Amino acid sequence: MVATAGNSSATMKSPASGSRALLATVVNSKKRKSHRNPTHAPEKLLLSDPLLRRLSSAAALTRSFLQTNDLFLPPNQSLRLESLLSSLPIAPPHSTSTPTPTWFHRFVNSAAENDDPRWHLCFRMSKPTFFKLLSILSSDSSDSDPLPSSSLAATIFRLAHNASYGSLVPRFGFDSVSTASRAFFAVCKLVHEKLGRLDDPKPDYSPRLLPNCCGVLGFERFDVDGELLESLIVQAVVNSAGRFADISAGWPSTMKPEAILRQTKLFSMAEESRSFVNGAPCRLGNGVSVPRYVLGDSRLPLLPWLVTPYEEEEDSFEFNDVARTALRTVEIAFAKVRARWRILDRKWKPEMMEFLPFVVTTGCLLHNFLVDSGDNDDLQEEWVVGRDNSEMMKDEEFEEDARRSEGEAYIESSRIRDAIAENLSRVTSSKLN
Repeated sequence: MVATAGNSSATMKSPASGSRALLATVVNSKKRKSHRNPTHAPEKLLLSDPLLRRLSSAAALTRSFLQTNDLFLPPNQSLRLESLLSSLPIAPPHSTSTPTPTWFHRFVNSAAENDDPRWHLCFRMSKPTFFKLLSILSSDSSDSDPLPSSSLAATIFRLAHNASYGSLVPRFGFDSVSTASRAFFAVCKLVHEKLGRLDDPKPDYSPRLLPNCCGVLGFERFDVDGELLESLIVQAVVNSAGRFADISAGWPSTMKPEAILRQTKLFSMAEESRSFVNGAPCRLGNGVSVPRYVLGDSRLPLLPWLVTPYEEEEDSFEFNDVARTALRTVEIAFAKVRARWRILDRKWKPEMMEFLPFVVTTGCLLHNFLVDSGDNDDLQEEWVVGRDNSEMMKDEEFEEDARRSEGEAYIESSRIRDAIAENLSRVTSSKLN
């Protein structure tokens, strides 16, 4: 399948906390007055000289604190302090003509041990995994220069912390914001080229509970700050290890899940070329032959290769319960992508919306790489929270039309689901006896 689209790292208490409070007070005051002074140009004149001196002193203390501790501060803290400093109505200090090593150069020298936890804190992966990724993305680059480690680090840092291009410039040694932007998208493109070949899903769920199941299919919304469109939808198939086996990103939130499914490449591969989940059937204890399939939720149609829960709970509780547990796999996979790559957990501006599917797919492919590398357990449990996608309702009228048009296919699909449910009931009964 191919994707379409050593030192403590705990929060540090700054000795300049009083200075930060003053900085925040001035910034907030400036925001409150912005409606009267939208350009902020004359704002400096409104500050008295004593306040300017206090503000300059607080800014100097904060810059000194950052320069002294930037290798050990959590990125969210350092980025927040940098943002406060850049928004102050005072001129920044004059830069010295003597070149100084970039933050990343100093970080690599400081975090030299393979097990230094700061690599996970800053780049969501260990040092060996980072350089393994660099090697993969730099392979077969005989026609061009190798990928600089700073460009990869900047891309991962932006994905992980929603860092602005402006913050990447001094941290990773870019000469301008536009250069940082080009490097970001160039690395994302390399991720698609080198990691975008997804393996065909194979049966890897419990052969007793869900025999011949090759994965679960689900959807996720990513927010857009627009009037006409509130979010974009991503459809994905995830295996039992939480690895993405198929990704289709960029669908408008106005579309129903079934309508999205029927327009994807995955659907045409399954229905027309029969190349999706194509493999040997599994013969159950009741004699029924079950083909390979993926599991979907009740918003999707029941098809020979797509098994969904029963609508009536009375006679199918066991199967529906097992199905819902399995379907959590895709929710958790997307939640991990969001938690690891914070750039995706924000509202995207309409003018940047066209890049969102590309960045989402990049995040999913990097997630797969970390799963394959065994470097997938660094996320704090409270970060991984699934989203409520219940508003993506089932299209009942669409389903009825599909049942009438598919006829025998729907009957065959029901027979396959019934066989799986009966097998599950028999397995459960044998355990009790």
